[in-house]
Amino acid sequence: MVIDCDGLFRVGLFYCPLDGILSKAWNSISFLRVNPMNFENHLFWDQQQVYILRIFLPIIVGFLILSIGLLGLFILSFWKRHYRLWRLGKEENRSGQVGRRLKTLLAVILANFKIWEEPYPGTMHFLIFWGTLLLFLGKTIRIFSLLFRLTNPPQPIFLYASLISEFGGVLLILGGAMAVFRRYILKPSRLDAKPERALIFIWGFLLLLTGYFIKGYRIAAVGISAPTHWYVWAPISYPLSKFFLILPSQPLNELLIWHRVLIHVIPASIFFVYVTVSHSPLKHFFLSPINIYFRSLKPRGVLTPLPNIEEAETFGVREIFEFTWKQLLDLEACTACGRCQDVCPAFLSGKPLSPKKMTQNLKEDLWRQAPGMLSKPRENKRPLEPIIGSTVTEDELWACTACMACEEVCPVFIEQIPRNIDLRRYLVLMETKFPSGLKLIFKNLMNHYNPWGMSRGLRADWAKDLRAGMLSKGSERGILLWVGCAGSFDDRNINVAISLVSILRSMGIPFWILGTEEECCGDPARRTGNEYLFQTLAEANIEVLRKYGVRQILTMCPHCFHTLKNEYPQFGGNFDVVHYTQFLDQLISRGIMKLKKPIQKTITYHDSCYLGRGNQIYDAPRRILKSIPGLKLIEMKRHGRWSFCCGAGGGRMWLEETIGTRMNQMRTLQAYETKAELVVTACPYCLTMLRDGIKETGKEENLSAFDLSELVERAL
Repeated sequence: MVIDCDGLFRVGLFYCPLDGILSKAWNSISFLRVNPMNFENHLFWDQQQVYILRIFLPIIVGFLILSIGLLGLFILSFWKRHYRLWRLGKEENRSGQVGRRLKTLLAVILANFKIWEEPYPGTMHFLIFWGTLLLFLGKTIRIFSLLFRLTNPPQPIFLYASLISEFGGVLLILGGAMAVFRRYILKPSRLDAKPERALIFIWGFLLLLTGYFIKGYRIAAVGISAPTHWYVWAPISYPLSKFFLILPSQPLNELLIWHRVLIHVIPASIFFVYVTVSHSPLKHFFLSPINIYFRSLKPRGVLTPLPNIEEAETFGVREIFEFTWKQLLDLEACTACGRCQDVCPAFLSGKPLSPKKMTQNLKEDLWRQAPGMLSKPRENKRPLEPIIGSTVTEDELWACTACMACEEVCPVFIEQIPRNIDLRRYLVLMETKFPSGLKLIFKNLMNHYNPWGMSRGLRADWAKDLRAGMLSKGSERGILLWVGCAGSFDDRNINVAISLVSILRSMGIPFWILGTEEECCGDPARRTGNEYLFQTLAEANIEVLRKYGVRQILTMCPHCFHTLKNEYPQFGGNFDVVHYTQFLDQLISRGIMKLKKPIQKTITYHDSCYLGRGNQIYDAPRRILKSIPGLKLIEMKRHGRWSFCCGAGGGRMWLEETIGTRMNQMRTLQAYETKAELVVTACPYCLTMLRDGIKETGKEENLSAFDLSELVERAL
């Protein structure tokens, strides 16, 4: 058999001498003996290349074999390096609600939901993702296009694939250029410029560039006089083809005979192997989607209880494999984008905590411990090095305010807060190690059922002169007002409780309080790792609420609201819990309450973490404020989802800030920058912290702190 080697060189498909080996295998297949006239209009062929299909089909077979091999390597690596690793973690149920999970996954992956919150990185990621997808799609279609209609090429899908891959490459180059500019020119502090990332950029760019030049050469080899409109289907490669027309053809022929192998297949395969078997940052291409799919569907900030707490021998997390499998997946899925660091109040105020750094350090610990754990039988595994003291310091751990800002901005839904609380649980319950300020708080909660240490018998003293209008305990006609510890014992917040009672009475809303039978909801204990104390308080409160047949609860404090609404159901306490801002907003929207008295003030509103990020209540407080005549609302730069924590959450309310700047002072100055006269909130913790911040920064003449209910009472 004779093969037109010159023709094969010109189209640059494969090395001609291989035909002597391959033709014997394919020569007997009758359907390959096709009329050359059927090929006269094909994109790359003319009438003289009768036997070109004999070369093309072996290429497809070779490509399939290579693809299957690489896929097998990926599956094996995934199983050995990731799946087996996650299986070492504790069990955790993340199944169910498949439709909801898929919806979120598609929104993040295809539409770049959450990534667009920052325009530059959002655009960059969009270009890289869709460029990669289109390039892969176009190349795959091109390889297999002739199998659809062997006897009648060219197929339109082949031409479309050419255009798609050209366009995808352009998107990928633009996105990559943006990434390089951002990482090496703009250099935001949250990003790490590691050498391996530079290697990835260079490697990827060369693969794309050589791909365009190879295609340009093939166009030049066929000749621009071919009937196909090259500039339409190859708008990037076609201009490059003119470069090859002015050069001697023979050296280029010799260079590009093996272009699919030497310039594309081998480098691309090595790149794929590098991503698959190493700890490459590009692994987030498949780890992040997995993590997004298995994200928590509970309200943000809800913690998982310790099961069988009375019988358990250990509590919390001491070593890396005591995390759940999902928490281990979290570590590997982290892209080190640094968004969490940019919004963390602890980091921004000079504390040693960086959520990004902590996650990356834990990831390194996971990879460091993995080989030994995977190679030993389970019964022979010895205790590993404790996380606290080696990977995470105590100062880092206790700096966290559990404000959920890191989780709010994370594009791949990494759950930082539950992991931190698990570490705290081990220190508190197993080693009895915690900041000195918490010792008194735990004692007060155990003995007096409130963190202030006030006698339980004094809990209802604030309401002695307000009994008129309150219902007796257990009345089924009224709503239970859950006052909380701050509203019962803190002088400033007692005034807030009185204002709320005044509003309810003026509206004729039937309500009642538990009085001395109310105990702390347990939030300070749970967020500081004392799960045993929290469950004790929760079970006692649930028992009282059931005794009186409580159905609806109105709360003052967002921390009480979050705990009663989202965490008491874990112990059978299912109640209709409403925060007072939601309740008042409903009264206004229904026309029941009308705020007529003007308040000529300029204000700014501070979003509480557990009212906002924890329960997505952003609009109700603002609608109430906007309904007050004369009131002018000016937003702080960090508001809504991006609100800056006051510094009281996660048990920090009871601890001194001795490192860096006080968070409440930072938030006070942010409010002061708006030139507002009042900073308003709907949380007793925040009110206390802002009031103290105003005093500490000397802004008392220009700024005052109020609770939203106090303004509503004045407007009535």
